[in-house]
Amino acid sequence: MCQYKTLTNLASFTPSGQLGQLFTQAKAYNQINIDLAKLLPSTLKPLELCLIKNNTAILITHNQAIAFRAQKQLVTLLELLIQIPALESITHIEIKININK
Repeated sequence: MCQYKTLTNLASFTPSGQLGQLFTQAKAYNQINIDLAKLLPSTLKPLELCLIKNNTAILITHNQAIAFRAQKQLVTLLELLIQIPALESITHIEIKININK
């Protein structure tokens, strides 16, 4: 028999170490994306936060047209991002296109 207990609900699963840090970061990014979706105009809704590194927010989309629109509205996007408490220190935005989606 298997000595490990099977998990059916991963909501309360909290691994330790680096995996635990990744779970915590993923939960935080999911919450930020929920807040961001509420603030974004309908033309930019498909943008999602992908990474925060060195006060730079990297947003990702699957559509080149949306990426182009977002590039033209970086100042507006930055103003929206700093309204989210976890993103107050963001000073730069990069837009990336996910070609795998």
